Amino acid sequence: MAEVKQKKQDKIIERNDRIRKRFAYYTDTKHYNSNYALELLEDEYLPLEKETIWLIIRRTGHYKNL
Repeated sequence: MAEVKQKKQDKIIERNDRIRKRFAYYTDTKHYNSNYALELLEDEYLPLEKETIWLIIRRTGHYKNL
């Protein structure tokens, strides 16, 4: 049971890293406005809302250690 939970946790951490890298790409390389970058990420990661993506990017709240 612990292995399954750890595997799921690892997938969430990988997803969060992808989101952070993609946000950095949009804002640093493409020079998009952060709100527009969040909208693009919201479309890419459809089940997540803009507020959740922002928490992931800023590593705040529940996503502090992920």
